[in-house]
Amino acid sequence: MTENTAPTKTWLVGDLLQTTTVFLGQKGLATPRLEAELLLAEILALTRMQLYVHFDRVMTEQELEAYRGLIRRRIKREPSAYILGRREFYLLNFKVTPDTLIPRPETELLVDEAIALAKPLTEPLIWDLGCGCGAIALALAKNLPQSRVTATDLSLPALEVAKGNALVLGLSDQVEFLAGDLTHPVAGRQFNLICANLPYVPQAEIETLDPDVSQFEPRLALDGGPDGLDPFRRLLPEVSVLLKPGGYLLLEIHPPTLPDLTALIQQAQLAVQKVLVDYGKNNRVVVVKADNRQTT
Repeated sequence: MTENTAPTKTWLVGDLLQTTTVFLGQKGLATPRLEAELLLAEILALTRMQLYVHFDRVMTEQELEAYRGLIRRRIKREPSAYILGRREFYLLNFKVTPDTLIPRPETELLVDEAIALAKPLTEPLIWDLGCGCGAIALALAKNLPQSRVTATDLSLPALEVAKGNALVLGLSDQVEFLAGDLTHPVAGRQFNLICANLPYVPQAEIETLDPDVSQFEPRLALDGGPDGLDPFRRLLPEVSVLLKPGGYLLLEIHPPTLPDLTALIQQAQLAVQKVLVDYGKNNRVVVVKADNRQTT
């Protein structure tokens, strides 16, 4: 080392995590420790839990530079799921890309309810409308091995991601993927259960969302029209003919739209059976059944 050469700082894993957590918090990220751990675990090819037994490990310059690159992407608000290319949902790992929404914990409420409704059935037929990366469809198929699942989406790139996830999870033979808008791909069919995570954000609210969402996630999967209810207006009048006797429709919703959505459901000669509340105490999933049908 010459007298003009500054020594290179030695970074231990534990110290780097602490410093990065503070930095990400200052940049406004809601879960800075989690983000710091996820990205560092990726660089070191470790699990998050394994990081804790490597706190005294010295980072190499190559590892540091790779980590800095991921952090630079994250502070520009690119979601960690897109940086890593995956997200866990219902204890399964899913590939995600900017062509697909990132699966969220609140959507697991819909899956929980769907499993409870379908389990008593011998061979339930399930339709996942707007499947994205396939999270709902594949979680249901995995947990309901007796079921047959049809997954549809308007986005061809999203469907390709979903098909890839089905292949990795060994569920390709149980889940059928079809392209098309709303009910068109399944015209003439009937299902015991329809699960729909439709675009439900009012147009004016999209730009007010967290930058991770508004700047990076596909607008096609977010935009529900002026009041967030356009896709529901188109879907609900066609639901009754697509449900088998005793069938149910499960809708993930934008909480403030519940009163207006309930009115649309009633206009379609359907009935709200119950509303599920998410972890933030928001109305999140509406369970719908056709009027005057007997559950079998």
